Amino acid sequence: MIRGQIDGQPLSLRPVIVLVTICVVEGLLLGMVHGITAPVAQQNADKRAMEAYMALVPDAESFQKLECNTPGCTDALKALDESDNVVGYVIVAESKGYGGPVPVSVAFDATGHVANIMVMSNSETPGLGTRVANDSYIGQYVGLEAAPVDADSIDMISGATISSKAALAAFNIAVQAYEEVQ
Repeated sequence: MIRGQIDGQPLSLRPVIVLVTICVVEGLLLGMVHGITAPVAQQNADKRAMEAYMALVPDAESFQKLECNTPGCTDALKALDESDNVVGYVIVAESKGYGGPVPVSVAFDATGHVANIMVMSNSETPGLGTRVANDSYIGQYVGLEAAPVDADSIDMISGATISSKAALAAFNIAVQAYEEVQ
């Protein structure tokens, strides 16, 4: 056994070797578990996203992913009916809020108006910042033309100004992305 001394006391490396071995084994096991569960988690996330897209554009039979280079745009899709005619677009964009990113999914109809909109899961303050997902706030965007909106045109949520501005900024990013991909 390897021994040394610290302040005149004998030192054994056995505990260090045991701890390092435990850490290596645990790391390998965690990596294996991640490798097994990651594809399932991704499938579940994709399924939830598709359900949200279908809720935004109920007339769509399928969605075609589009390339989008607009900063803040996380997803852009063309909504197609059973004959592959364009029935709209879904743009997912996010902006930084009080508790982190505030993702907003915006459905534009074939005429370039907001057909539907929803705020996705976020980390805003429960009961305050999360109110941006309420119809009383987010519903203000439905029917608007695909054009940037300023804060004076929308009733912000009192006490949740940062979250309201984040949702507004995400909407404006979605408009910019829609203009890019249509």
